[in-house]
Amino acid sequence: MRKCKFSTLLLIILLFLVTAISYAGPKFTLIYVVQEGDTLSEIAQAYGVSTQALREANNLSKNSLIKLGQELVIPEVVADKGPNWDLTLFESEEDFGKNLNLNVGSNYSVRINPGQALPEVNIPRDKIIKYHVGVGDTLYDLARSFNTSIGVIMALNNLQDSIIRVGDTIKLPINNLTPRQVLAKTVKPKDIELLARVIHGEARGEPFIGQVAVGAVIINRVLSPYFPDTFYEVIHQKGQFSAVADGQFQLTPNRTAYRAAREALKGTDPTMGSMYYYNPKTAKNQWWFKKRRLMVTIGDHVFTK
Repeated sequence: MRKCKFSTLLLIILLFLVTAISYAGPKFTLIYVVQEGDTLSEIAQAYGVSTQALREANNLSKNSLIKLGQELVIPEVVADKGPNWDLTLFESEEDFGKNLNLNVGSNYSVRINPGQALPEVNIPRDKIIKYHVGVGDTLYDLARSFNTSIGVIMALNNLQDSIIRVGDTIKLPINNLTPRQVLAKTVKPKDIELLARVIHGEARGEPFIGQVAVGAVIINRVLSPYFPDTFYEVIHQKGQFSAVADGQFQLTPNRTAYRAAREALKGTDPTMGSMYYYNPKTAKNQWWFKKRRLMVTIGDHVFTK
């Protein structure tokens, strides 16, 4: 009886949190894990939202099918509608008291059917990184960013609930990311500075897209099996970049160079995969570049593969 009373009290408090969320306190993204036999319309009806709103919140087309274990955002929750509310986030009063210490203004993703079993994970150690939780991070956003699911992250970290807090260190899988995405998520501040320095030294007079293009060439080389594996080695490879040879690499990069470096790291590649570039007005041995496939011309630079 005591447990029943506690569960009832917990449900009332959590429903209050959901309905009062737009006025004060922490913010929640409610996540429903698709179960056997579920349909989109039934889920929408159960949680008092329209099927169209459910589709839009999850970027689903009219013909999209939902799959067992798929995680769906439940938008615009109406707390007094629907027979299937299951907001029991914590299994005991001790867990409830410990975990409900949430920060005002912070975002949290909450599984609203936590009884759904977590998936089994068998991810190699070299495909896992340690991530330091920052302001505004939720498991839902991290799952989307790393092309995985909340359930996988929870299983990987032995989490009992889907609440994470600023300062936590969690494991995240990178096995579903492309090499370029992995590089963007694991790049170190010193590498961003190196990239900004070479962009500033090589292309500070170029339009912004031209500066991004130079950064993209560096990244393409780091990812290529035909060049060194690190930013430092690629940039300092003998005879490759005039800014390194003539000392302009040592100039302090401006804000635009850093912005171009980050844009290239996001995956923007105006060069279409180029590995080389040259300035036809100043470059020596242009015959060598002209033997390669011409891709694009941006500003004063010609980019080739």
